[in-house]
Order: sequence, then structure tokens, then C-alpha cells
Amino acid sequence: MCDFDEDREMKPLTREVLEDFSNRCATLKTYKEGTPDYESLWSDIWCEAEEYQPMEDFIHTVQENGKEGIRNDFFNHWIVPPMFDKVVNGVDGNYIIMNDGKYGIVQSDGKGTLVCPYIYDNIEPLSNFGDLVKITVNGKYGIIELYDGDFAKVKAEPIYDDIQETDGGYVILKKDGKCGLFKYGYVLPTEYDRIFIPAVMGWIKVMKNGVWGYVDTNNEFTEDMNKAFLHL
Repeated sequence: MCDFDEDREMKPLTREVLEDFSNRCATLKTYKEGTPDYESLWSDIWCEAEEYQPMEDFIHTVQENGKEGIRNDFFNHWIVPPMFDKVVNGVDGNYIIMNDGKYGIVQSDGKGTLVCPYIYDNIEPLSNFGDLVKITVNGKYGIIELYDGDFAKVKAEPIYDDIQETDGGYVILKKDGKCGLFKYGYVLPTEYDRIFIPAVMGWIKVMKNGVWGYVDTNNEFTEDMNKAFLHL
């Protein structure tokens, strides 16, 4: 736990300070967990870093010739070049952008390299999933997964009436008055009246045709808890 005054004056961040932190982190990464003082050395670095002006202070939205970009004034380079109508916000190391009224995603490589083409009516981050975003097309919603900032893949087509996040690592999908579920690599079809996700560890329950039950390993409804598959 870092012990410092929240109202303290931040120390100025310099290239020398940044290089020192980088070198110390690189050295610690060569250590194995369990090495004497391993945890405390990492803690010392993070606590010391909290005393310095954050890098975010140097990153700004900049407009040039009616276009927006993101610039890092500390390193004096572009993160996103000024070639888009609007840079909306960051997501998983990338940036959501808007051009000609459509939304897409670009890398933070200073070149504006597209990860996801600007063909969507809207793109919003899913706050509980750093690498998932919600896409909108003609009033319908879907999900895109980002892969290490290099490319994106549609994981749930924009056919749903609503998409709702949960704290349990699932996303509830709604279509035509029915519910389904999405999780990394898994989609439960929208065939259920209701879905109950427990607040603590336990089986996820679903209601189908007015009857409560579970989902088995074949992705089918069962009233037998011994065959239940979906678990929080």
C-alpha cells in the first residue's frame, strides 16, 4: 500500500525519470516470483511512480484543418494523426474514431491504421470487458472483439435489440423479447424468457416457456441441475 498525501504536489516527469523506471521494470521482469523482496520491489516502483506527473497529462486531442487527432506532447509525436472528423475515446490501446458520420477503430501507431473500418452507426466500449466493444447498425446491436490492437472480429452480429453487461463475465443479449448470453468464445441463443445470473458463485438459471431450469453441455434447456453447464 502506498503511503502519501492525496493533495501532494506531483513531481515533474522527465525523460531521465521515465528511462530509470523502464530500466528498473525491465530488470524486475527477469526475476522469478518468490525471489526475495520481489513483491516489495514492484510495490516500491509503483508507489514511486505515483509521485510523478502521469503520462495522461501529456496526451491531448488536437485539431488541424478541421480534423481531430491525439498527440503525445511528452514524446512529441502523434498517437492518432489528425485525419478523422472526431476521435471519440480510447479502448484497449486503440481509439474509436468517427468519419463521415460512421464509427470505426484505429491503432495508436501514429499512422491511423484501421483495426475496424468506419462502417458502424456507433461503437461503445463494454466497461467490464477491455477488449470488447458494442456496435450499432440500423438500431441493432452486436459485439466486436479486439485482438492485441492488431485486428478486430465480429463475435456477435448486430441483430440484437439490446445488449446488457453483467458483473459475472457475461453479456445478456436480447432479441424479439427473448434473452441469450455471450461470453468469450460462447453464445447462448436468444431462446429464453429470463436469465438469472447469481451475485456469487453458482449455476446460471434460465426460464423457458415459463419454466426455470439450466443450460446443459449441448447448449440445451434442462430442469436437471446435475446436467447444468453454465456457471458463474
